[in-house]
Order: sequence, then structure tokens, then C-alpha cells
Amino acid sequence: MEKNKFSNKHIGRILRNVAAAYLLTNQNRFKIIAYEKAADAVEHMNREIKDIWQEGKLGEIPGIGPSIESHLNEFFKKGKSKHFESVLSGVPENVFELMKIPTIGPKKAFKLVNSLKLEKSKSVVADLRLACLNGKVAELPTFGKKSQSDILEAIALFQKRSSKVERMPLPYADSLASEIIVYLMKHPLVKRADALGSLRRKVSTIGDIDIAIQVPNEKSAGREKIDDIIKYFIDFPKRISIDNAGEKKASIIISPNIRVDLRIEPVESYGSMLQYFTGSKSHNINLREYALKLGLSLSEYGIKKWKSGKGKSSVQKLYKFEDEEKFYQFLGLPYIPPEIREGTNEIDVARNGKIPHLVETSDIKGDLHIHSSYDLKPSHDLGKNTYRELLSYGKKFGYEYIGFADHNPKTGDLSKAQIVEILKKRWRYLKKVADASDIPLFIGLEADILPDGTLAIPTAGFDYLDYVIVSVHSVFNLGVSEMTKRIISALSYPKVKILGHPTGRLLGSREGYELKWDLVFEACRKKHVAVEINAWPERLDLPDTLVREGILAGVKMVINTDAHALPHMDNMPYGVSVAKRGWCTKGDIMNTWSKKEMREWIGDMS
Repeated sequence: MEKNKFSNKHIGRILRNVAAAYLLTNQNRFKIIAYEKAADAVEHMNREIKDIWQEGKLGEIPGIGPSIESHLNEFFKKGKSKHFESVLSGVPENVFELMKIPTIGPKKAFKLVNSLKLEKSKSVVADLRLACLNGKVAELPTFGKKSQSDILEAIALFQKRSSKVERMPLPYADSLASEIIVYLMKHPLVKRADALGSLRRKVSTIGDIDIAIQVPNEKSAGREKIDDIIKYFIDFPKRISIDNAGEKKASIIISPNIRVDLRIEPVESYGSMLQYFTGSKSHNINLREYALKLGLSLSEYGIKKWKSGKGKSSVQKLYKFEDEEKFYQFLGLPYIPPEIREGTNEIDVARNGKIPHLVETSDIKGDLHIHSSYDLKPSHDLGKNTYRELLSYGKKFGYEYIGFADHNPKTGDLSKAQIVEILKKRWRYLKKVADASDIPLFIGLEADILPDGTLAIPTAGFDYLDYVIVSVHSVFNLGVSEMTKRIISALSYPKVKILGHPTGRLLGSREGYELKWDLVFEACRKKHVAVEINAWPERLDLPDTLVREGILAGVKMVINTDAHALPHMDNMPYGVSVAKRGWCTKGDIMNTWSKKEMREWIGDMS
């Protein structure tokens, strides 16, 4: 059982197991397809399905029909579903355990469990491995020695994957991929290299790393030269082991137990391959359906145009594409940026010629959530660098302004008068820093939102601040209504300009708290409070799906790094990637504003 039985991973597995059970009991194939489609949808979501259920929007998820929605509704309410339990009870539990092993599908798992009498759930994988080592699998009808060897390899891979962290924060995966790409580009035949899949779409967490490389055209590339590239790839210094090495692709495991898949494609069809392996499964299905209506068929090699003949269709021609822009253009669509290829409504929007120009990192004019080493007896950790060091580092990005938002002084150890005096002293000090700085600065504070909705700042303390970021840092277990009321109450304080890391999530370690987002967005819009997209690697918060909801609700966003040291300021592109996935344009992001516009919003410093 998963530690979190309501996680996307666990729900996806249940749906996939139900599909397998239907297959093994010879049920209607449309039921099987429906559950497989629902499992795909859940497993590829970038937001927790439980959160969507609590908002009453399960039925809006593509791939989840009314029947499955009703069973999931029962599961979330009661922690179980009579329907799921009834269907799954018809198949031995160990079948589903073996299905977790790569290449072992429902029918093969069923046959192995029954033929080898694999009855112990806790040791079923180990027992299967032992049966292979003893040659028992090779003796089974339709298996043989080759199948036995393949199963042993699959078990080894499964055990390696089981011992590693399942998903990495985007910045960590991106850093690893960049290191591999730099290495690959040193090979004289490699003309271009790109990340693929969820990494290219900049999803908040990444599983395996997929990379494509472009080589010269097929005639000049040659088999020996391709083999040399593959050998170069599998010699990557951080390689732990080689998973496989084929004619145009290879896979290695790098430290610490991360799988890297490589695909090689000649220049003439590189754009086709890049498009095919970038989009989510839903995006690719929708694009294929759109193409079929035009009499076209899509593949990683290009687009086939079909010509109707007598009684059947015949292929007329395969069109290859060097770049993705021409690929989409051939389909009569504008270029769809990788970040929004998620299978929502991007194809319909593209058909109407309304794909927006998404915000870019180069549009960002400043960062308003930076922590310094100035000791104001903070409630949370200090930063590592001085105000002057941070301002100087900001020149690297061409920023027009910097906003310092140290944590508020610790209320439990200080009186209100002492807190006000600390803020006053800091205000005076920052004024001197500002006088000597080439970059304008704003004097902010990140204030804790207490459980009752009040802020950890005495009223008199606001006199020594240009703006306030309000954030939840404790007591995350309040109910939805109570937490919503808490947040909205905090937005009413003077000089509150930003709602910081709005869900409080920490990727891989803490789920975000739940809110009635329609009410929070409405309050932010009415009070002219910007919602933060926090670029801290373990946060990437607000999540992209909520960013899009907020933009549609008329809310403005601000992208901040929440930096506690100079290198953290380099994380801005990851916040921008979240904004792009939320369909944000430059006009949706407040820190794309000039220093004059920002000064007018926050208030004059002088």
C-alpha cells in the first residue's frame, strides 16, 4: 500500500489494475480502454487528483467519465470503493505486483502466478527471480530461455528503480540534463541536443531523463559513426551501468540511480522526432485525432499523407521536418510551446490562431522575495549574503529593482516595541544602502500568517515597510474553509502586496494545504494583491494548473526566487517555466513592470 493512498500514483495504479482485471476476465473491451485512458490521465497529471476532487471538478479531467468519476468519488469519501474491490477480487493480488515489473503485462503476470504458484505477496518478485534462476520459467509453454532471460533483466531494472527517489524536482533534473547535453555536444557529429518529455515541458517533478541528439543527414551519418556516438554516450563519466544500447537509442543509469534515455535522429527528421517525444500523452492523442481528420498520420519520423483509393487507403508520401515550427505549420497550426502541450485545450486554441506569446525570463525586471543575512531576529532562517552583495548580484540579470523580504522578527521572543524598533533600525540601514546602490531597492518583509489570520507584525511596524509578502509557515492542517478564511483575512492588512508560496507545498515531502481557490483569487483581485509563483526548487508554487485558473480569474502573478543565497537568484527561469505552463503572458506578471510602474504599485521609497 502506498504511504499516501490518495496520491496520483496510487490512484493511477488502481485504475490500471481494474483495466487488467477486466482484460483477464474477458470483459467488454470498451471498459478496458476507459480505465486505461483514465489511468493515463491521472498518472500524467501535474496536480493532485484529490485536490481536484475536493473542488468538485473530477468530471473535468479528460479521460475520466461519469462512471469512473462516481467510483473515485466513493474512494475519496470512504477510502475505498466497493466497485474497485469487487473487480479486483477476481484476480490474485500477486498478479498486480508482477505487473509493476517492466515488460510484464496482465496476461503474462497471470500465467506466471498460476503456473509457478507464486502465492507469497511480500516475496513474489524474489520468488519469480528464483524461479528464473532455477530454469523453471523457461519450461513454461510460450516462454522459453529468451523470455526467462528478459524477465531476469526486467526484475533487475525494477529493483534498481525501486531503490531510487521516484521523481526529482525540475531544477535538479534540468541541471543533470544540462551536464549530459554539454558532454554530448563535445562529440563532433552531434549538431544539437534537447531534453524530451516532461523535462522539456518543464513539469515540476521529473522521473527519467530523456535526451535527443541531432546528427547529420542519414547518408553522411553512417552506421559506424552512429555506433561511435552511442559508445561515447554510454561512456558518460557518471554512468553506473548500461541498460541497453541499440541502433539509434541507448539507456544508461547514472549516479544516483537515475535513468537516462538517448535518441538519435538525423537533421532532416529531427523536428518530427522532437515533437513526437515532447508532448504529454493526452496532447499527442489529441493531435493525432486532429491530423486524422485531415487525412494525415503522425509518427516520430514525420507526417504521412494518405490518399484514398478503391476500397482502401494507400500512403502517398512521408513528409519529414527539420524543426517543429514547420511540423505544426503543415498541420495548419501555429507553433505550440512545449510547456503547454498537456492535452487541455491548446489544439483548439491553436486552430483559432490564439496561442499567446508566453512570458520569458528576459521579460523579468526584478525579484521581490529575497532574504539577506541582516539579523532582525527572524522567525525563520537568515539568508547568507548582505544587502549589498545581493544588489550587486542582481546586476547580472539586468534587474531594474530588488525587493528585500526578510522573515519577520520572532514574536515569541520579542515584545511588540522591540519588533518595531528592529524594523525601524533596519529601515534606516536600508535607506543608506539604497543611497549607495545602482539598483533601486524596496524594503519588504515576509510576514507569517498566524492561524487566526492575523500577521506577525505590530501595527506600528508597517510604517517601516514598503510592502509585505504574507505566507503560511506553520499549522498546515486546518480545514479548507478555515484555511481559506485565514488567508483572506491576512490580505486585508495595509501594504500587503503579495501572497507568498500560496499552497505551502514542498515537492516530495509535503502536500499543499487546501483552499477554496475561487474565493482566494477573488480576494486577491479585489485587493490588488499579486499571487506569487515561487521559484524555489522544492516549491514551484503556485502550481501551474492553479496559475492558469488564477489568470482566468483576473489575478496578477509575480515570479520570485525566495533566494536565501546568491546562487538561488539563478532559479528565476524555473518560476518562469511554471508561469508559461500556466499560460501567462508578460502582461500577467507584475515583475515584468518597469521600476517606475513598480514604484507606483508599491509606493515611493523616498
